[in-house]
Amino acid sequence: MKRSNDAQQQDDNKKPRYSNCSDVYAQYGMMPQYGQMNPFVQGSAATAAYGAFVQPNAAMYTMGYSNPQAMMASQYGGVYPQAFNPNVVGGGGSASQAEPLRSIYLGNFSPSMDPHDVLKHVHTGLVDSFRTMAEKSCAFLTFVEPAAAQMFYQEFLTKKLIVGETEIKIGWGKPTKMPPARKQQIQAGATRNVYLGRLTEADTEETIQAAVSEYGPIEQVKLLREKNIAFVHFLNIAAATKCVTALAADEAWKNKKVNYGKDHCADMAEQFPAAYGHPYANMPVSYTPQIALDPYNPSFHANVFPSNDFPAQRTLYFGNIHPEATCEDLCNIIRGGLLYQIRYFPEKHIAFVTFMDPDTAMTVHTHASTTGFVIKGRKARVGWGKPSQIPAYVLMAFHNGATRNVYLGGIDDKFSAEKLRTDLSQFGEIELVNLCQEKNCAFVNFKCMTSAIAAVQGLKKSNAEYADLKINYGKDRCSNPWKVLKKGKTASNNPTATKKTGKEDNEAPHNATTDNSKQGEQANDNTNTNGAAK
Repeated sequence: MKRSNDAQQQDDNKKPRYSNCSDVYAQYGMMPQYGQMNPFVQGSAATAAYGAFVQPNAAMYTMGYSNPQAMMASQYGGVYPQAFNPNVVGGGGSASQAEPLRSIYLGNFSPSMDPHDVLKHVHTGLVDSFRTMAEKSCAFLTFVEPAAAQMFYQEFLTKKLIVGETEIKIGWGKPTKMPPARKQQIQAGATRNVYLGRLTEADTEETIQAAVSEYGPIEQVKLLREKNIAFVHFLNIAAATKCVTALAADEAWKNKKVNYGKDHCADMAEQFPAAYGHPYANMPVSYTPQIALDPYNPSFHANVFPSNDFPAQRTLYFGNIHPEATCEDLCNIIRGGLLYQIRYFPEKHIAFVTFMDPDTAMTVHTHASTTGFVIKGRKARVGWGKPSQIPAYVLMAFHNGATRNVYLGGIDDKFSAEKLRTDLSQFGEIELVNLCQEKNCAFVNFKCMTSAIAAVQGLKKSNAEYADLKINYGKDRCSNPWKVLKKGKTASNNPTATKKTGKEDNEAPHNATTDNSKQGEQANDNTNTNGAAK
């Protein structure tokens, strides 16, 4: 029988020989035949996996519609073939559990080539590292975020990357996970570019390169003589971090400014922020830890930590800090709960203290309003910082006993405070190092809990000298309860301000050592100790 019209699949008057519900193509008329074999089908997660790329088409071309692939996936129930998603491919099909693809393979890169000739073509985002392999004539370009790598890959699908007269082949490298310590450093502003200010006439590009080359490979040194500043682009962020840390403590550089500059590879990302996204806009997808839960359980998608669903007021601002005060002085007066991190800016006389529990921040703020904090004879101003969330992997470690204090047991005389500070500074900034020689142990207090987590997990692997030591989490002295002050007294770490209660109310370094010594006796059963503190 002839159809009524060409657009109709069968005549309405003709009785079908089988039920419409028995044929998959009758149920989904627009579904392509290859839809059942589509390896990128994620069901309801299809659009979520694509959401990490922040709708580049709509942002770049100012159109009112969202990403076309995401629209088609929504229209056809997730069976529309998705554009290449490095998160999905790299981890076997789950955006929340996949290791991110951040590395780009560069073939035909000969040893005689200058890395700057390649990096000057990169404009999509912050570069984590550029690594060459001379024996294989190739290189690997690793970005901070997977979205930047995806944009770079798609850019050179339609055009060639030419260096000199050689065409560089573009491909994908292996999935890599960013160390928590480096991620924390990047969140604090670290890049592979080091800014040097207040230079003199004696400082030239040659002398600067000779002074900083020991910290890692360098892409280029750019000196602006009219402004007496310079920019040193290293080939990786780790080298730049070592340089900034070392020069800040070097007497020869004490009168000069040392800080991080902008990575020239992220210029387009700054010009089109909605298209390229913030460097950590998609980190909750890329760095979410794998939680051992049943995906077919209805409660699988429930938040493991419901108190961390939304940004909370957990950060306090400290202003009017004494110029001679240190980060240690701040931690000596803070009590009531565990710290997530403390960021101190001595040149601005301000600090930001982030607590694990928002209720602790409220308690400390109330204490500051009623009693006040005095640091070296000067009363600090205390206010609220920006609301924030704690990363999921930090919360998991926190519930397993993690703190910002690392306990080292079984040490001998060769482990001095200077050696411990030098060896563990690779994991993050250190606030205080305490040695308990009578008990053969030490405590290293980091400024951020993520640094302590990285140290506990990676110290034995990175340094053979620590392989036989006991490494665990110690007690954060900031979690000690408040001392009962006499009427009219304020919390202070200045012994002259409160002669009778200064040693009791505030722990100076030797008192902190005493507390840490008590913790050393229970370091092997640290989880219970931290649970009680919490």
